[in-house]
Amino acid sequence: MKAMVLAAGLGLRMRPLTLLRAKPVLPVLNRPLLHWTLELLRRHGVTDVVVNLHHLPATVRKAVGDGRTLGLRVSYSFERELLGTGGGPRKVRRLLGDDPMLLVNGDVLFDFDLSDLVRRHVASAARATLALKAHAQVEAYGAVVTGPGGFIRALAGLPRPARGRRLLFTGVHVLDPALLDRLPPGPSDSVRDLYARLVGEGERLLGVRVPGAWYDFGDPSLYLASQLSMMSSGFRGAGRARLVHPEARIHPRARVTRSVVGAGAVVGEGAVVSGSVLWDGARVGRGARVSASIVATGARVADGEAVGRAVALPPRGQWESRMALSPPGRRA
Repeated sequence: MKAMVLAAGLGLRMRPLTLLRAKPVLPVLNRPLLHWTLELLRRHGVTDVVVNLHHLPATVRKAVGDGRTLGLRVSYSFERELLGTGGGPRKVRRLLGDDPMLLVNGDVLFDFDLSDLVRRHVASAARATLALKAHAQVEAYGAVVTGPGGFIRALAGLPRPARGRRLLFTGVHVLDPALLDRLPPGPSDSVRDLYARLVGEGERLLGVRVPGAWYDFGDPSLYLASQLSMMSSGFRGAGRARLVHPEARIHPRARVTRSVVGAGAVVGEGAVVSGSVLWDGARVGRGARVSASIVATGARVADGEAVGRAVALPPRGQWESRMALSPPGRRA
């Protein structure tokens, strides 16, 4: 089975972290976000994956390579201009074949039964099948409205407002690649320019409410909060109290609680790190205090310094080394 992962976005609301790496390869529980997605695709029978690129493409290629280490064949589609969720797949239509394929967003993390989603798509004879979830902020995301049998009546109010169960579209869907032929070359949106039009024409689109975890990485605050939540739930075996990479160095008289510490990170004597994410190579000095913060690769928290609700960046001319974390918002 084939799949495409959408990884070309600018990640503007995830800045300043996306000044350093493309959003789909930001470290999540000490692994690039995209690794979690590709691993799940492989477990559900996917063999070939196309990943589209635009922003900081070298960071994605470095993290994933040809996919061999993940048990996949991965190819890339570079977009000189952003083509969107419809235009990106349309550009590589010839690579996707004719059998049903999975199309997933690269900036969220999920743990769904993709095999069941594909089975239900085939059994329903729908043109596309969208994985949906209940969510407290469904209206902020743009609700998908389903009616009897789960068939979709409207997506974000298109082609017209409708009544029914209102659910969040997770960015995971199964579709027949031939649908992409309906889109013109160039930028387009899969919901507005394809799915909403199909619904308006009376075509069958299925919405499936899926069980399983779905984590939002819309902005730095959500990026931090989601990882702490993943640890609390023991997501795919994550440590519940803390997650420290074997190659990290934590002084015996330092204290690290409910935090993620990456490879090569150093936490000095007497330092206290709580509710935070330290990227690979981050450094926290002696007696420093880090709470509810993100310390990026190359960043250093000085001896005795206190950092709270902030993003610590490596010293560069074009940005401040410390940026405050704002309250979590909706997904970018």
